[in-house]
Amino acid sequence: MKSNKNVRIFIRLIKAQTFNYITDPINIILGIVLTTVTMLCWVAFKPHDAESGLLADSFVLASAIGISSIRNSQYNLNLTLADWRETRLVRNLLTTPVSKKVLYGSILCFNWIINIIVTLILIVLAMLFESQRKVITNVEWGPFLIGFILNILLSNVMALFLSTTFKNKEYVFIVSALSYFGPMYLLGLGIPWNVVGQIPAINIATYLAPHRYTLHLMQAAWVGNVSNMSFPGVDPGTWLDVHGFGYGGNGWWLPALVSCGFIIIFALAFYYRLKNNYQFGTRKYSKFKGIQKNINNIELIKKAVSIDELKAVVEFANLDHKKAKQKVKKRLKQKNLAKNEVNNNETK
Repeated sequence: MKSNKNVRIFIRLIKAQTFNYITDPINIILGIVLTTVTMLCWVAFKPHDAESGLLADSFVLASAIGISSIRNSQYNLNLTLADWRETRLVRNLLTTPVSKKVLYGSILCFNWIINIIVTLILIVLAMLFESQRKVITNVEWGPFLIGFILNILLSNVMALFLSTTFKNKEYVFIVSALSYFGPMYLLGLGIPWNVVGQIPAINIATYLAPHRYTLHLMQAAWVGNVSNMSFPGVDPGTWLDVHGFGYGGNGWWLPALVSCGFIIIFALAFYYRLKNNYQFGTRKYSKFKGIQKNINNIELIKKAVSIDELKAVVEFANLDHKKAKQKVKKRLKQKNLAKNEVNNNETK
């Protein structure tokens, strides 16, 4: 019975997020349209197998998938959390018997669904071009899917960390936007990596970007070069020809390992911020007696699913309150008696 109720609530939360997503033009434009149009422009007008000029990377589709995942997994997740926090939806839901797992599970589940849908749209559109149909035959799907999953997980934990670190949602959106537009133009979509990566200063500076490692894993897997992370289609002796994607000739395990490290760091930072900021404001009052008992009573009230259960909880709380008052009165009486005895002894 309870599981069926949780499923219904879960579905309603998914529907609410779907409505918010499709009715927000910014989500559609930045999350789908901008990435798709950029990819199509490179594939249609500057294919990687052209004879001259500024060329697209052969893994431009993988770049588009990775960048769109960053947008939907980080910026949109922050947008949802900020909107629900402003409308007090999360706080109101947490005062009901609704499980926290159902609430946050629905948010993350919707986020993953959107990413999968956008990825399929990008692949279908890219397959309209013969050059992309040739490239897809070289994809090493195992490492690519690992990079795809790590990219979404990294974006999710970064979003959760930002949402608990900054109270002002504008700061959250600014950092999220930088995390989206930075990789878009510096890691292989807005400007091809065969151009940006040839500039040593930029190439080295991007090692500080957490998404570099997940995107490079996806890009290398898309062209079948995960064994040594070499870079395809560049002139001999150039920076990218010598250094490849920049992992010292090591395989895809190295960017995957670094990505896992970033995920763990942001997850621990999120947990630390959550523990310090969102424990119902009781941490600073924990030294006072009776706080934990009151917290337990609040949790019991939240879990009550009927009027009878609620009445039983209230009666139990009142009974505890009466017992506590009686103990206080007894202690005060004992103190007064002891004080009177001391006064009597002094007068004698």
